[in-house]
Formats: sequence, structure tokens, C-alpha cells
Amino acid sequence: MTFSADIVDSKDKSVRVVTLHGELDESVLDSLKVSIDPFLNDSACARLIFDLSDLEFVNSKGIGFIVSIHTHLSKDHRKLVLVAAQEAVMDVITLVGLTSILPYFATLDEAMA
Repeated sequence: MTFSADIVDSKDKSVRVVTLHGELDESVLDSLKVSIDPFLNDSACARLIFDLSDLEFVNSKGIGFIVSIHTHLSKDHRKLVLVAAQEAVMDVITLVGLTSILPYFATLDEAMA
């Protein structure tokens, strides 16, 4: 499956939702970074939500990318939030301890609340 990311504005202009589709590995990181760079450098974006409901695979490079986004945002007291991971992706996220440093919600509605 090919990778894609859909970025949508929410009703709250300080929140952006990025829905990841397919497989998050080193082959797609550059294009994903280009897609989300405008929000990383926009201080009006206080919260970036990665919706993982359609992400089928993530490897260590993908995890490293997520951590680097978290680090970048947290320097400005902004947040990266993970939402709705499939079981295989959630296993990896839990195994590497991401849920101890990043907020995680089971649904997008919970993350938006």
C-alpha cells in the first residue's frame, strides 16, 4: 500500500488533524515533512493530531520521525497528539514507550474535546 497523508483544518484553528494512510517508513518521511512543515512553523497551530486509524505499519524510522515532531512542537509549548491506532501500530507505539511522552486517545472526538 502506498502512503498518503490528509491534512484538515478543524473548527478550532489552533488544531490541525493529519490522517496517515498506509505505511510510515523512511521512504515517505521527506514528503510527509514537506506536507506538515507549514504547521510545524506556525505558532497558531497549538496542537497537531496524527490520526493513525488508517496507518497499517510504522517502523523505527517512522517512530523517530514522530518523536522529532513532538520535540519540535514541545519547544514552543505545543503538542503532538496520537489518535486511533490500529492494533499492529499500537503494539509498536506501546513497545517503544511513546504513550508515556505523547498524549494518546482512542478516538478523534476524544482528542478534540
